[in-house]
Amino acid sequence: MPESDGETTELLPPIRPRKPYIARIKFALRLSCTVLLLAFLFKSFSWSSVLQKLEHLDDGGVVIGVIIGLIGVMLSSYQWQSLLEGEGITIDLKRLINLYLVGIAFNHFLPTGMGGDVVKAYYVGREGRNPSGSISAVVMSRVTGFIGMIIVSVPSLIIWHIAFPQWVVITYGLASLAMCSALFCVFFAVTLLPKFLKGNWARYRIVTSLLEIGMTLRESLRHPQALCAATIFGVLFHLSAALNYYAFAMILHIHIPLPFFLIIIPMVSLVSVLPTTINGYGLRESTFIAILTSLHVDPSSATALVLLTDTQGIFFAVIGGIMYLLMREKKIAGKPAP
Repeated sequence: MPESDGETTELLPPIRPRKPYIARIKFALRLSCTVLLLAFLFKSFSWSSVLQKLEHLDDGGVVIGVIIGLIGVMLSSYQWQSLLEGEGITIDLKRLINLYLVGIAFNHFLPTGMGGDVVKAYYVGREGRNPSGSISAVVMSRVTGFIGMIIVSVPSLIIWHIAFPQWVVITYGLASLAMCSALFCVFFAVTLLPKFLKGNWARYRIVTSLLEIGMTLRESLRHPQALCAATIFGVLFHLSAALNYYAFAMILHIHIPLPFFLIIIPMVSLVSVLPTTINGYGLRESTFIAILTSLHVDPSSATALVLLTDTQGIFFAVIGGIMYLLMREKKIAGKPAP
């Protein structure tokens, strides 16, 4: 987090240690929900139909879709770089792309959606010799990404809401409102929470986390140019994500207008944030298929699209895993990381 003065430091009391058995219970519950959702999902469609659709994919179309996905990775890296420069940290774009892929690997292969953020913040903070600025940039990349998503999706929903079932419109509207309200509350938590929560209450991890994020949001306002640039890249990223899914949908002969994906993908992203499954697995796929089938897409085609995009994510994660192993080997050999 950004460096703070003495007054702010007093707002952050020591964190109360998390009880190990509580963490294990939470993990077991999330794992159970993930397994149940995936089991229900896999039994709800015909595997033969899905595999038949995947077998007849156009190779050139798949390559184009993956290239668009890589463009999204580059845009996210540019977004991250603009925030780092606002914190006075200069890192080469190639290095940031490598670390972004490493972050994808950690997000896919560890039971937490934030593992990649921790890894990215650690390496950039160490190389830029500014750990607090690095953490701030990672947090704000999430925030500006959300703002970019709202800028893209809300106007699209207003224009094309008639084409979607009412439950999709209401769910996305409530989820977006909840996230905006949460950011608003966290922003003012730095001022309000210390006045009302004192003693042992102030030591809980959730309270200290809210205070740290709130301080990051406040400090980031000192760099409006970096925030604007990051938000623009966030908008471009969500446009590229919609184009990525649209390209794969065209390969599978799913004829859904491109603007619809500007609504579908943000809604799936918001739903998958719920801490009910591991990394959103099961919940993300079920929501995506439910929305597509409500738009009169047959379940096998919807499932094939989900599996195709998940495979792309795993492909990027494998590349990131290889990058991480190469980084470790070069570190052991005493050579600079790529």
